[in-house]
Amino acid sequence: MVLDTNVWVSAMIWGGSPASVIRAAEDDRIVIIISEAIVEEIAHILAYHRLREIYEEVAVKREELVETVLRIGKIVEVKTRLNIVREDSSDNKFLECALDGGADYVVSGDEHLLRIGHYQRIRIVSVIQFLEILDKSKNYPAE
Repeated sequence: MVLDTNVWVSAMIWGGSPASVIRAAEDDRIVIIISEAIVEEIAHILAYHRLREIYEEVAVKREELVETVLRIGKIVEVKTRLNIVREDSSDNKFLECALDGGADYVVSGDEHLLRIGHYQRIRIVSVIQFLEILDKSKNYPAE
């Protein structure tokens, strides 16, 4: 599965349901696939002043958060280039990563992606939808 940047950042900054997806990966229930472009976007978003204030308040550094992403995620080389998400072409990187990494799901809070619903064999779902799928399967196979 591939997580959109907003899911990663929400999980690391605020916890909640997005953090439950990360914990499933830490418990080896799922595999989260990442690409260099996704990691770069996460690092960029974490540099925003309003976010930096939140994690620095609890003595966490941006580099530590990026290292967490690299530790949890399985990095894949992405060669595919798509133009599926026309409203925000930067979101194509999540589908590209999912295709080249063999992922079944893209988990996102982004309406541009969620409206697409699926691409080829990849389902695009919200965090809550994915957690329901994970809960129903109990033994969801790691990708």
